[in-house]
Amino acid sequence: MADITITDDMLKGLEDKVILITGGSSGIGRATAQLCLNLGANVVIGDINPPSPEFEKNDKLKFMEVNVTEWESLRNMFVQANEWFGRIDHVFANAGVAPTTDFLDVTLNEAGQLEPPNLRTININMLGPIYTTRLASAYMTTLAKERPIGKGSIVLTASASSFQNFSSGDYTITKHGVLGMIRGLGGLLLAKNIRLNAVAPSWTATGILPPAYIAAMGPSIQTPEAVAQSVALLLAEDQRHGDVIYSWEGNFREINNAKGGLLETTAKLLGNSDNEESVVQKLKDVKEEVASS
Repeated sequence: MADITITDDMLKGLEDKVILITGGSSGIGRATAQLCLNLGANVVIGDINPPSPEFEKNDKLKFMEVNVTEWESLRNMFVQANEWFGRIDHVFANAGVAPTTDFLDVTLNEAGQLEPPNLRTININMLGPIYTTRLASAYMTTLAKERPIGKGSIVLTASASSFQNFSSGDYTITKHGVLGMIRGLGGLLLAKNIRLNAVAPSWTATGILPPAYIAAMGPSIQTPEAVAQSVALLLAEDQRHGDVIYSWEGNFREINNAKGGLLETTAKLLGNSDNEESVVQKLKDVKEEVASS
C-alpha cells in the first residue's frame, strides 16, 4: 500500500478553483475550507449552522444554510454557486453526524407496538452524499454556466469504519455505503470526466466526538487539519480517481488502488478472473449488439 507525504507543492492546483463543501462550518469540513482558502480557492460552504464570524470575513468564502437531506435545500446551494462563479470545479461531500441507533433497540409506541428506527444518521450520512454527488455530476457537466462539459472532482467522507468491523450500527452502515459509492459510481463518473475519491479518517477531533473522549485519547487522535490535507490532495491531483486515503494520527495511506490495497487483495482472495465489473461490461456489450441488430 502507498504511504503518502503531503507537501505544499502538491496542493498548488487549487488556486482560483471553485470548491463546494457540505458540512463546512465545523470539523473536517471547516478545516478543509480554511486550507482551500489559504491556497487561493473560492469556497462555498453549506451547513445547517453558520460558520464562526471571523471565518466569514474572507472575501472568497460564501455560506448557504443547507440541509443535505432535503433535495431542494441542497439543490439551491448548487444553483447559487453556479450563479456566483459560473462553474463548480470540486465538491467535498462531507456533512455527517454521529451514530443514532444500532437498529436493535426496543422502542414501543403508546399501543405497545415496536417503533421504526431513527433514520437521522442514515439520511445525513448516506442520502446526503448521494444527493450531493448527483448534483455535482449535473453541475459539472450539462448544467454548468461556463465550464466545458465534464472535468471536475468529488471527494466523499468515508471512514476507517468503511472497511472493518466497527460496532456503531447506522454509522458503520453509512460509511460502508460511501465506499460502495466509490465502487458503484466511480466508472460512471469517469466517463463524464469527473473523478471520484474518498478520505477515510480514523479517530479525529471533531464535533462528533465528545470533548472528554478527545481528551482521553490524547496524541493518538488526529486533528481535522490533518484530514483536510488529504482532501485537498485528492482535489488537486488530476491523476487520482477511485483513491481512498486512510489517515491516522496525521499519517496518510492510499488503500484502494495501491499495490496490496483493497481492490488487489479482494481480487486475489476471490480468485475469479471474471469479476463483477467485467461481467457487467459483457452484458452491456450484448445489449448493444442486440439493439443494433
